[in-house]
Amino acid sequence: MRQRRIGSTDLVASEVGLAVWPLVAGPGARSDEDVAALLGAALDLGIGYFAATDSDDHGRAERLLGAALGRHRDEVTVATTFGYDTTPRPWEPAPTEPRHDWSADFAGRALDGSLRRLRLEPVDLWLLHHPGLDALESDELFDFLEAQVEKGKVRHYGVALGPGPGWGDEGAAALQERRVAAVETVYNVAEQDPGRDLARLAAETGAGLVVRDPLAPRLPPAARGRLSFLERDRGQTLDQALVRFALADPAVATVLPPVAGRDALAELAGAADLPPPTAEDLDLLAELREARFGLGLEEGTDR
Repeated sequence: MRQRRIGSTDLVASEVGLAVWPLVAGPGARSDEDVAALLGAALDLGIGYFAATDSDDHGRAERLLGAALGRHRDEVTVATTFGYDTTPRPWEPAPTEPRHDWSADFAGRALDGSLRRLRLEPVDLWLLHHPGLDALESDELFDFLEAQVEKGKVRHYGVALGPGPGWGDEGAAALQERRVAAVETVYNVAEQDPGRDLARLAAETGAGLVVRDPLAPRLPPAARGRLSFLERDRGQTLDQALVRFALADPAVATVLPPVAGRDALAELAGAADLPPPTAEDLDLLAELREARFGLGLEEGTDR
């Protein structure tokens, strides 16, 4: 599989990566055995960028990822997140909003926990998970991040943005003021903002973009039907074409499509070998989006 450099860093990523956290938490959570088998299949397909998180199911994604990648450490790039405080507090009422802690003390404990679960030191890319502007304004936090890079515990750091707390303004601040190495954000044919602006800023600052939701999962079926021209007589599926669309921006280092199983993984990985969309494709996609895909959808979204 083709690889791309993440911005101007020394990190490389396969054009199609694998997010492990959707596999281990929520209603679609899989068994340890299923996740391990899928990770092995990803390695066989040449996938070399893997994304975990420290806040889903007590770091289960990190544990499974570390167990699968140990013998392949020099072949892969591993990202994980920090910032959410999931410590149980039975003496307090349940919080109405997710609880963040951006103190250096908390970040230090989070990093030690991730390193213990991953067993893949250093963390290649450590991402602030949904940071607000308060996090990005914290000199204490960013001094701590720089210190971890100097110590060799972290190679580079960045931000993982929305949906939810932290989005366009936070991404711009992270890129322009903190010069982060990478930004992870939603970007697809229907949801192009703030991804387009962040891609431009990333190119200007030497950062890379990691794309979530490249398959436009919230696009209604009727709207998806209007995209059938992308697969007609081209030897590619619509999902492969949507992956190629996200990769068309040179600031994008890798995409993280959802994976239903081994066959879907192989299909999506195969998109890396397909040609990019043509100029005519991009013009037609822009027209469709301008027309809200003919369905009266709200501008800038597929909801």
